Amino acid sequence: MKIKKEWFLSVVSVTVFLFFMSPLPYCFAQENNSFKPLFPVGLDHDFPEPRKTFDEIKGLILEQYYSDDITEKALYWAAVQGMLRHISPPEEPVLAKIWTAEEYEKILHSLQGVQVSLGIKSSFNPQDGSLTVTDVLPRSPAETILKPLDRILRIDSQPLKGISLNEVDRLLTGEEDTEVTLTVNRDIKTFDVTLKRSRFETQTLVISRLNNTIALVEIKKFTSDLSKKVSDELEKLKEEGFQGLIIDLRNNTGGVLAESLRTAELFLSENLILLRSLQRETDLQNYISMNDNPFEFDITVLVNRKTASSAEILTSALQDHQKAVIIGTRTFGKGVFEKTLKLKNDFRVKFITGAMYSPKGQSWQGKGITPDFLVEQDDKTLKALLKMEPKQRFHKDVAMITAYKLMTR
Repeated sequence: MKIKKEWFLSVVSVTVFLFFMSPLPYCFAQENNSFKPLFPVGLDHDFPEPRKTFDEIKGLILEQYYSDDITEKALYWAAVQGMLRHISPPEEPVLAKIWTAEEYEKILHSLQGVQVSLGIKSSFNPQDGSLTVTDVLPRSPAETILKPLDRILRIDSQPLKGISLNEVDRLLTGEEDTEVTLTVNRDIKTFDVTLKRSRFETQTLVISRLNNTIALVEIKKFTSDLSKKVSDELEKLKEEGFQGLIIDLRNNTGGVLAESLRTAELFLSENLILLRSLQRETDLQNYISMNDNPFEFDITVLVNRKTASSAEILTSALQDHQKAVIIGTRTFGKGVFEKTLKLKNDFRVKFITGAMYSPKGQSWQGKGITPDFLVEQDDKTLKALLKMEPKQRFHKDVAMITAYKLMTR
């Protein structure tokens, strides 16, 4: 049951939302560096005595700015953010970032597939001071208490009208095992609920058996143990006689680079290139598969404009080696990776340290990866579909229907 397909060689450009690169058990092959910078970061005019000029401007602001609230510390903070913005792609000015120690702890939790929260996603309306629940996360404190479309009017008795979104976030977040009381409006009822902020594992992988031969593999994010989970589930599917996989990467914004490579390696035999990267200290470097017994499935991959970063790494590797048919729209286009460094004040800073290229040497930075079969789907439709059970969605989701037809024709 092999898929007949026509492959497009124009796998275009990207940038990757990654926080660190874990050591990988891959060999590396060096090649001559003929790769060009993906966006300009140099200075195209003369700037005499830059250090003195910086200090001069700083002094003038502190002396003459209209408000005495401005401080030297605030100006240094702004200068750091300006530097980081300058070395980011023009279309993603905040790709480089600085975090406090507390903020970075939340990032680490996310990469590990856990979070400490109430477990709700919401949209804030500052006009009427309400927070509308858009989603409730599985296994979270809010799972059986709140519902989508619930309106949160107060947090710990504090009205939300007239406060900023950052203040709302501050009221919702807190330490593990601390409580928060929400005033909720549902239909015509208004009531209070008290929830305890808890640590829970986020759902990063969902496996659904669509029929006796084809399974749906939904990868929602590349967390630190994702590839092991995928491998274990694929072993079960193999033993059960499944032959085809629909890998859904729609709305997957990335995660841990190493896990996307290890996931690609599950399907690609030894000595095949998984990814090429360009870094200052190593020049051009190839990540090579060392898998002498890859899984043999017929594979289709579903992507959309929110498929980014590590998800694009997996997509490009499977596409370039003709191991999968890619279905959907162009992906986000994030073909660089960042490294996060700890500063002496315990803050963390991340910025781009390398560019990525597909196994065939194509950059997808800024433009995304071109699917083999174009299937347009607006965000609202997809959001509704993803709330359905997979077997129900299977008959209504155009991208899934296309994948199934290709695998069974």
